[in-house]
This record gives sequence, C-alpha cells and structure tokens, in this order.
Amino acid sequence: MPLSLSGRSLLVALCLVLLGGCASSSLFVPYPARFAQVSQQEEPAQALSQLSAGLSGGDQLLYAQESGRVAALAGDFAASINFYQQAQRRYQQYDWKALVSLSDLGSQALGATVSDNLIPYRGQAYERVLLHQQQSLNYLWQGQLDDALVEVRLANQAQQLAQQAYGEALHSNKALQSGRIDAELSALDKAAGQAPDSFINPYVLFSNAALYDAAGLSNDALVDLRQALQLQPSNPVLQREFVRLSCQLHIDCASAEQRFGPVMPMGVNDGRVVLLHESGQVAAKQTFWLPFHWDSNYQQIAMPYYYPRQALPPQQITLAQQSLPLARLVQFDALAARSLREQYPFLLARQAIRVATKHNGNRWAQQAGGDLGGVAMQIFNVLTEQADRRSWLSLPQQASGWSGALAAGQYQLTVGSHSSTIKVAAGRTTIVWIADSGVWTQIQSQLL
Repeated sequence: MPLSLSGRSLLVALCLVLLGGCASSSLFVPYPARFAQVSQQEEPAQALSQLSAGLSGGDQLLYAQESGRVAALAGDFAASINFYQQAQRRYQQYDWKALVSLSDLGSQALGATVSDNLIPYRGQAYERVLLHQQQSLNYLWQGQLDDALVEVRLANQAQQLAQQAYGEALHSNKALQSGRIDAELSALDKAAGQAPDSFINPYVLFSNAALYDAAGLSNDALVDLRQALQLQPSNPVLQREFVRLSCQLHIDCASAEQRFGPVMPMGVNDGRVVLLHESGQVAAKQTFWLPFHWDSNYQQIAMPYYYPRQALPPQQITLAQQSLPLARLVQFDALAARSLREQYPFLLARQAIRVATKHNGNRWAQQAGGDLGGVAMQIFNVLTEQADRRSWLSLPQQASGWSGALAAGQYQLTVGSHSSTIKVAAGRTTIVWIADSGVWTQIQSQLL
C-alpha cells in the first residue's frame, strides 16, 4: 500500500541521519580500521598527512594525540610538542569527573540516544597521564629540562586527580543485567591482568623519577619510585633504583638493602644511564554483540571490549657490547583494558538510555509509518548500534626500563638494525629513549 506522508517523512528523516552519520566521527567506519591505514605508512610524514583531516573535527583530541606520537617517532619533536599542546588544550575543557564517568549527560545526549560514537572524543584518564609523560620527553630532547619537569609534575598530578575523580564518580550501576555482559566483564578483568587501575602507571613513575633525579630533585624521585615499587614489588630495576636513592639520601638505607639487597655504588669516573624502552602498538578495542527482542522488535547492543594478548618477547638491546636485562614496567594493553573496565558502569548507563529510546522509537515508527516504518526504524537502530572503539592507538604495547653505571665515555647502543652513540659523563645522568612501533623506530638520548 502507498506510504503515508508521515511514513515518507520518517524514511527521509532516517536517511538524512544515516547520511550525516557517514560523515561523523566513527559511526560506520570503526576508528581502528581508519588508523590501520595510518600505521601502515612507511613514512611518518604520510601518516601525519592522513591524520591532519581529523584535527578540526569532533575527535580533534584523539587526532592531536596520534599526531604528536607519530611526529615524535619521526624525530620531529617541535611538531610533536605543538600537537600535544593542542591535545592538552582540549583536555583542559573537560572536568576530570566527566572524563571518567557519566556526568555531563547534556553534552552526551545524542550519544545516549543514538551512538557513543557521536560524542566528541574526550580521551581516557591513562591517555592524559601519558600525554604529559610523552611531552616531558619531547622537551628533554629539545634541551628544555625545566619545561620537561613541568610536564613531569603534571603527569603526577593527573594520576592523582584521575584516581580521585574516579573514586567520587563510581557507583554500583546495574542498568543492564546480562549473563553475557558479566562474562565479558570477567574477560576484561583477565585482559587487565594485575593492573589495579589505569591511572597509576609504573612506567610514568620510573620516567618521572629519572628526570627528577637528574635535576637534583632526588627526594621527589624517591617518592615516585616508592609508589612504582608498591605496584611492582618484584621489579628488579625499581628495586635497584629505590635502594640506590634511599642510601644516597640516607633514608631507611638499611631497611631497603635488607629487602632488596645492596647496590654497588658508582665510581668517581662513572655516570648513570637510564633507558626507557617502548615497543609494539597497543591493542585496539573489539566489539561484542548482544541481540534481544522487546515487544517483538529486534534490537541489539554493541559493547567494546579487549582480547587478552601475550606480552612481546624481550628485545635484545646492547650497550657497550653488553646485552641489557630490561625489566618490563607496564603492559599498555592491560592499562587500556582496565580503563575500559572502569568505564563500564557508565557505558552501561548510557546503553540503558539508548535501548529505551530506540524501543520507544520503534513503537513511534510503527504508529507513524506502519509496518514499513517499524522495519525502517529497526534497520536504523541496527546500523547505528556500533561500539565506540576509539582510543589512542599509536601508544606502545609495553614499556620496559633499565638503569646502570658506566665509565665516562661514548658507547654504541644497538637495537635490531638501528644504532646510536650514547655519551656518558662522570657524575651525570644520560637518559635514553627507544621507541619501536614495529614500523617506525626512534632512538634519542640526552646527557643531563
């Protein structure tokens, strides 16, 4: 039978929304699929060119983070600083509680009723922490230690504020109950491994401590190392650095040595080397689907989750013709999974609103457009039900560290087919950064 005016109007409206969604952030093309085209570029300049289009849209924060990381991997630290500053300005517009919770529903109304992908990307708390840590290294390679220390303090502050905001915002939320959801939450817990939360990052604390100590702020360094050691009490590099600084500052030296063993003091002609090693690429979010019927209408929900992945095998790094025993500090896959698990109560609350709204939309469409209107609305609901899989994907999969003493001089550092000359001076600290994404590799060092 011919469609009524209201039925035709309904179909036109749905088509307009669908067409508009094609141009939106990641409503129909998941972000990981789009970023895969970027990460496969052999030249970082080509990757940055592909990312540039996103720097002015609703996902500007995400693209600024990606661009900053890619620029750093290309060795263009001035450009990386500018991109990260752009991301920082976006973060400053958001309240911490809004970042980790369901607050500010007014600005998320479209996402709550259609798709989370229509909400402008606000980042993750662990991403904001890492943004400051990565920016501190950018300034370090530019010879701007004071600016690097500002970012170190901001990284520490971000960890504390994120933890506080999450604690205030989190409430037990049973908006959607399902055995399948419970199973996926258990899988997320498994993927998160031993990460107690996504906010406090042992790698960031180790990196910050290295800069503090090199700048003569050894008490601050010891505080960060103590916190990192609480998260990883069996980590050998954290143990050595904690004992070294405790004894250097005469703060519970005997107790530290009793717990972790003594550390050989540096010779008068020795300098310290601290190595930060980032490898691989963090996992992308996947989707699980939960179909159901409500009043004979087909509906489904799409939720993001992570598959557990194995840690990368140790990469051989040689310095002064000696293989370095790296200690893994963080598995970024685990941090990402823990971050998602922390957000699930708020994701489920939005999903509950969306399910109810779409159900009411189905009933209205059937009344306005008959069976065809009802079918059209169900198709619309299925097409727009896409899990939000956005996250900072150029981050590494894992990070490791090493520290030790070497006699003053110049040494060759080798990672796979890449090498660099490292300078060591008596009584001073050399910080080395190795980032190997699997496609791009960058080695930087700074004598402080």
